[in-house]
Amino acid sequence: MSDVLVPHDTPAALQALRELPLPAPVSYAPQTIGWAFVALLLIVIALVVAWFAWRRHEKSRYRREALAELARIETKLRDESTRAAALADIAPLIKRTALAAAPRGKVAALSGASWLAYLKKTHGAFDDESGALLYAASYAPAGQLAAITREKAERVARAARDWIEHHHVEA
Repeated sequence: MSDVLVPHDTPAALQALRELPLPAPVSYAPQTIGWAFVALLLIVIALVVAWFAWRRHEKSRYRREALAELARIETKLRDESTRAAALADIAPLIKRTALAAAPRGKVAALSGASWLAYLKKTHGAFDDESGALLYAASYAPAGQLAAITREKAERVARAARDWIEHHHVEA
């Protein structure tokens, strides 16, 4: 007996008392099958959400790649010696982006006014001036493209960026 811990002047009735035993620790394991179903349901929901997020990420890969290429083109637009070539690269980039997003039969044959109408319909970022510059960049000779100012070229690039980021895909 641990008489050392009991003071010597403690009454005999209190000296016989012992500490109450602690209960066994509570288990964290579920006690019913319902909690196992809840855990399974939460896992399934998490997997479905992750799958949809992955699909959305993969479906927008073409946008990320187009934006990366547009960033390289915008760098070339700042230099006067490469501006004409960079401006000429914007129209094919937008066409490739549209072909990646929409059915080929609906987009591939579009050109000129019908192409600009399609771009306006799918997002509307191109105004008349930037649309005309985009059209000119597709077909104009390099000498005409060299005459386009940096501000106008950057306006076309901004419209292209806006269209790539925000266009909606029509089935």
